[in-house]
Amino acid sequence: MEFKTEAQRKVYEKTREFLCSTFGDTGLTVVDDAFVLQEGSAFVYIRVFPIGASSAAVEVFSYVVVDLEVTEQLMRRLLTYNLRLTFGSFGLSIGEDGKGSVVLMHRILGDKMDLEELFASVSAIAGVADEFDDQLVAAFGGRTALGEMAECLPPGSAMPA
Repeated sequence: MEFKTEAQRKVYEKTREFLCSTFGDTGLTVVDDAFVLQEGSAFVYIRVFPIGASSAAVEVFSYVVVDLEVTEQLMRRLLTYNLRLTFGSFGLSIGEDGKGSVVLMHRILGDKMDLEELFASVSAIAGVADEFDDQLVAAFGGRTALGEMAECLPPGSAMPA
């Protein structure tokens, strides 16, 4: 990975160390610039990005549901649920085709981050994403992250463990 600042490199290394010590090497995958963990039907991404020249943040996020129709009812449900979340919030990413993705995200200032803070963020995002994805698909359509991945695999391919 190419780092934009020394602060980003330091926080990335600290994040990798914390994630490996907490979740182990086998449960952790690196994809491009993000660490990826699976929790049930949800995937959690952990990415480090610079803030200015001397600081960096850790972003923990999950694509909860993809390829769904964005409606007023969906937006109200997400905004209402945001009030109940301890960590993070729901947002929408809308593609050029008008289809949306529900994203659950939490950010931590990486400079002072400790293992417990990162663990709490990852666990909260993973738990809510895995619980809420099936509810959203049932109510509004779309696919979970695992469902999206399954559709991208060639016929007869095995899903990851």
